[in-house]
Amino acid sequence: MEPLNKNYKIISDAMIKQILGYDIYPYYYSVVTFGFYDSSGNKLSPNIIEKFWDRSECEMTAKRIYNALKETFETECVWSFIERHKDIIEIDENGDGALKKGRFHLNIIHSYIQDRKIEEPNRKIKRLMGDDNRFGITIKDQRYQDIEDLKIDLYDACIIRSGDWINRFQHSVKTQALLEKCDVEDTVHYCLKDYRDGKISLEDVVLWKASDFYKP
Repeated sequence: MEPLNKNYKIISDAMIKQILGYDIYPYYYSVVTFGFYDSSGNKLSPNIIEKFWDRSECEMTAKRIYNALKETFETECVWSFIERHKDIIEIDENGDGALKKGRFHLNIIHSYIQDRKIEEPNRKIKRLMGDDNRFGITIKDQRYQDIEDLKIDLYDACIIRSGDWINRFQHSVKTQALLEKCDVEDTVHYCLKDYRDGKISLEDVVLWKASDFYKP
């Protein structure tokens, strides 16, 4: 399928080349959604929930995540993208429907973290060890067969700590390892799909201030 945006291949190839320039696997891909409930299952207030539709608020959250990953794990590079959920039709009390734009969520790719960062943790990582993982088990009490699984739980915990709206209750953060070149390429194409399809501009999908892209 040919992209509708004529510049897509040039732009996407340049971005992929920059990201793959680090050539140490795995990379990691985190999807960050903003749930309507806190970590205890209580519904968030309307004035907080309405921020999920505010791009500037979501950009600030992405920047906090960027800073947290860089400072906590000394991550070399982070690349952030923003995306909307699908639009929905809201029905009012009279039975009339109106189209409402979907709320935002974030797609974040981050580069490899050396094992020694986890094996000899700094104080920030030690603090994360006391947080719960996605199964509700304190990370330091979980028995991990693979250090990569431990890294993913620590990444998730770091992201959750960096934003007030991000919680464990509905698994708002999902991180996976990108093990091969094709995994990274596919993920970048996914993050850019609305730009590829001509729905939005590049500026509307890439969060430059929360990314380590450079201009050649």
